[in-house]
Amino acid sequence: MSDQAERAARETGRQAKRVADSRWFELTARAGYVGSGVVHLLIGYLVVLLGIGNASGGSETDQSGALRQLAEVPGGVALLWVVAVGTAALALRLLLEAVVGGRSDSARGWAARAKDVGKAVVYGVVSYSAGSFALGAGTSSSGSTRSAAAQALATPGGVFLLIAVGAVAIAIGAALVVQGCRRSFWKQLVRPRQPLDRAVTVLGTVGYVGKGIAVAVVGVLIVVAGVRSDPDQATGLDGAFDALRDLPAGSVVLVAVGIGFLAYGVYSFFRARFARL
Repeated sequence: MSDQAERAARETGRQAKRVADSRWFELTARAGYVGSGVVHLLIGYLVVLLGIGNASGGSETDQSGALRQLAEVPGGVALLWVVAVGTAALALRLLLEAVVGGRSDSARGWAARAKDVGKAVVYGVVSYSAGSFALGAGTSSSGSTRSAAAQALATPGGVFLLIAVGAVAIAIGAALVVQGCRRSFWKQLVRPRQPLDRAVTVLGTVGYVGKGIAVAVVGVLIVVAGVRSDPDQATGLDGAFDALRDLPAGSVVLVAVGIGFLAYGVYSFFRARFARL
């Protein structure tokens, strides 16, 4: 690379960092955590209803179901746009942080970059889904998962790819559980004074553990789909909650996981206020 190209790249990086550090961009990114909290609260509410047997027939208990519920309430479309814009800004900030965050080239630095990129993808998907439902074009995430699994199984080596994706989901779920149990989520926050400190600790612990269990179950279902070469086995959170309900004492487990999502939703509101950005 020539000296002129290097200087241009450095200047672009500085401009991107300046945008990421601006006040308006920070406020928009914090709104992304609020949007994430709303989605998790709705999912938790639907899961608890499913666990106690009060869910309406055909209702979805995953992200798409939560967004569809939000679209149907008064002012819901406006809230969907808040979720879409906020999570998009948060995704962009995470990508900028991964590229121009000033991390070292050590293995730990690259792992942190990969983590930021992964989070950016998740928030990007939420943003896209929220925007789609705001425009009236939302689709079932479980159906999309099955379609993607079918396409993967139709390609050479697709079985191994599907198993690998499931294994990654299981690892992410386990990491969320560990993060909750170890309370390492505090590394991402500025600690408030008591009693808020204690409240956020409880919410974060319960929320990360509950969400981690659900994500791990999704991974297990994807692995099963790969082993059996059956894309119908690969479902998203909706299928994971159904699988939990079918376990012995599954209703109790499901309500507990639903409470975890509710806790994570409230935790996300505190995260919007105290996140290190």
